[in-house]
Amino acid sequence: MKIVSGKKLACLVVLGGILTVIATGFGGDKEPYKLPDKPKEAAVSTFSEYMNASMNRDYDKMISLSDDYRFKTERARLSFLKAQDTPLDYRIVAVNDSDPSKIVVSSITKYEDMELPPIKHILAFEEGTYKLKVRNVVVNMIPSSPDYKTVEYEPEKVDDNLEDNFNDSQ
Repeated sequence: MKIVSGKKLACLVVLGGILTVIATGFGGDKEPYKLPDKPKEAAVSTFSEYMNASMNRDYDKMISLSDDYRFKTERARLSFLKAQDTPLDYRIVAVNDSDPSKIVVSSITKYEDMELPPIKHILAFEEGTYKLKVRNVVVNMIPSSPDYKTVEYEPEKVDDNLEDNFNDSQ
């Protein structure tokens, strides 16, 4: 092992520091993204774009406007989207913008054979834009049930069965 003299070591340390600054963009972390001037309007706009894309079966647009933790692959996610019923209409019934980085839009969605009760959709501000955070929602649509039209939100986790079912479908 060769010993480096003090001057050479200092030059290497300085050079290493300069290269680190250059590699990280002159100062380390990127500047945080600034929330829009009107966060509520921006989040509602993203949600509306997503719902319109869903009604028009524009899968690429739906994927670009959302994050879906349930799938590991885009292939499975796309297969899942294609297998879903097409909504006919939707209506926003409430917006909670108390946290502008995580706005909650409640909407009622109408399908050919049913209308769902209000469901809360989270729109999170990430990398300069709002994204719809897709999650598992269970809605009891059995009319004779005592908890008819109740909504439950499942915890965020990859659903391996869902992933496997929709990876095999193509």
